[in-house]
Amino acid sequence: MNCPHDGSELKKVKYEKLFDVDQCPRCKGMWLQPGELEAIQEIKINEYKEELKKIHDYVGSSILMSKTKDKGQIICPECNSILERKEYGYCSQVYIDYCINGHGIWLDADELHDLEVFYERSRHEAHHARSGFFRGLLDMF
Repeated sequence: MNCPHDGSELKKVKYEKLFDVDQCPRCKGMWLQPGELEAIQEIKINEYKEELKKIHDYVGSSILMSKTKDKGQIICPECNSILERKEYGYCSQVYIDYCINGHGIWLDADELHDLEVFYERSRHEAHHARSGFFRGLLDMF
């Protein structure tokens, strides 16, 4: 398979010592097969505590996201169809390119990192929301 951006041959690399992913040696983008992103989302190997302490720049991220929304179209490395672009999840502020035929998704360099920080922030916020809700219920009695 070749990189949809620069045509380099994608190489198998280990991600988080668990997953074999296809990565471009030049641009560092990654092609993930169906289910790989979800599996990466479930594990918690990398530590993002320091990044979670920082106040997230939602405005700056929105500006960057809007600039990447209209990037040129790229082609699926498996079936040569045009990859569709959409924001991953709800409010991740990360656009992913996905194959409409279900072959996988393309993540540009650092987008997987950004998604992992998003997952961690979401888990952290959900934990605090649940504990705050239950603490509030207990305070009522």
